[in-house]
Amino acid sequence: MCRANRHANRGARAGVSILELTVTVLILGIIAAIASPTYSSSLQNYRTEVASQRIIQDIEQARRVARQTNSSQTITFSTISHSYTINSVGSLDRVGQTYDISLGLAPYHSQLLFLATAEEPSVSKPTLAIVFDRFGMPNQGVRLRVGSGTVEKQIDVAPISGRVSVQ
Repeated sequence: MCRANRHANRGARAGVSILELTVTVLILGIIAAIASPTYSSSLQNYRTEVASQRIIQDIEQARRVARQTNSSQTITFSTISHSYTINSVGSLDRVGQTYDISLGLAPYHSQLLFLATAEEPSVSKPTLAIVFDRFGMPNQGVRLRVGSGTVEKQIDVAPISGRVSVQ
């Protein structure tokens, strides 16, 4: 009996009907619509976190280099170009060039949104420089905000100690 059914079905065409294909595409579309906002939010959080951690590490590096070399180190931030530069540190991947980080490029795809001094924390400046003396102490306190999409993080450099905090 089974043998007869096998022979009878051999002539039938194997495949998917248009209805099955439509239902599958519809289900995939619903899943994508549900997952898209979550993915976008997660990506914005990741980009902001990576950019803020890079800034923090570079501020700490400038402080260490100032203490180790017994000379001042300057970091210049710019909200215009969404970048910052450490003047006396060489680039890690471009020989002979300064250490310049553009937050608008991969993997950050973020923006430097706000720069202010501790003396005027509500007044945003287009560019701002922090100079660490030979003891690793900053010339001023700084507040900056970095973000991607709707996600933002605030980074503060304390005016006297140079301690970095994130909110």
